[in-house]
Amino acid sequence: MAEPYTLIFFTAQWCAPAVPMVTIFEETIRDLTRLHPGLELTGVVVDLDEEETTQQLNAAPPTVSADLLESTDFVPMIVLIEGDALRGREVTRLVGQLPKLVIRHQIVAALGLAQ
Repeated sequence: MAEPYTLIFFTAQWCAPAVPMVTIFEETIRDLTRLHPGLELTGVVVDLDEEETTQQLNAAPPTVSADLLESTDFVPMIVLIEGDALRGREVTRLVGQLPKLVIRHQIVAALGLAQ
């Protein structure tokens, strides 16, 4: 698997279901890279409110593209990107509070990897 991928977790401080998902997100990245050694996968956690403010004020370089940020209308949400978070192509999007095994299964399926 030659292409690098980025897994982005969108959260917000006001979103209670997203709090336990941070740990699940981090575990999912560790699991996927351990189970699929050829997979180049980077994880990024994005707080929607902080990212919107940063991009509006140009206070720091953006974490994700403005288009991806604008298309985010629900949290928690996980987006798999082929390439990096600023210029990559969206592969799949998982919305809502999901169990770790469901997330892992859907990401593996989107990547076309063996279960």
